[in-house]
Amino acid sequence: MARAQYKIDFIHFLVRAEALKFGTFTLKSGRVAPYFLNAGCFNTGETVHLLGRFYAQALLDNKLECDIIFGPAYKGIPLAVATCNVLYSDFQKNVSYAFNRKEAKDHGADASKVMVGAVLTPESKVVLIDDVITAGTAIRESVEILKSNGNPKLTGILIALNRMEKTNDGENAIEQIENSFGIPVRAIVNLDDVLEVLHNKELDGEILIDDARMEEIQKYRGQYGV
Repeated sequence: MARAQYKIDFIHFLVRAEALKFGTFTLKSGRVAPYFLNAGCFNTGETVHLLGRFYAQALLDNKLECDIIFGPAYKGIPLAVATCNVLYSDFQKNVSYAFNRKEAKDHGADASKVMVGAVLTPESKVVLIDDVITAGTAIRESVEILKSNGNPKLTGILIALNRMEKTNDGENAIEQIENSFGIPVRAIVNLDDVLEVLHNKELDGEILIDDARMEEIQKYRGQYGV
């Protein structure tokens, strides 16, 4: 099956925005990885809008049904807002968003509320949106937040990049989440897509993944990949 053009465009977009980098990076999990995705690099009107377009396209392409998009604090917040914006402007789909507070609010009428945005109920259909899943810890925390705040129906999880890694217990991180909660986890692109699009191929006059770097990535995958 031919790779969808928007996936190729997304990988080029990640590189040009300097969100996807190659080198040596220590992840939150403690793993030392040869590549890193930083969604915090999307900090202009243009890049946030384009990012929202890719998420919206992937959400529709994967037929993830929802009336609310939940973006966990902090990085998930702009992802949720941007995606809702594009779903309305480009696809005429009016979807709400919600996110959680990490710190308790100590003033105002809703001081005790953890959630901001659309009100969640058991009838709400929610897609959780984030950047990556490595060990799945952050996703599990988000699911617990949703259960404690309206207990909506979680219909899917959408991330930017599937790193295609296993947990510290040796299980496929994505499959473990899917099996634990009975919901699909989808990604705009996965690591195989990235390698296919960038290995020994020039982008703006530069080869980001040459044979030496490819060997580093494959060595890392041999230890942590699925």
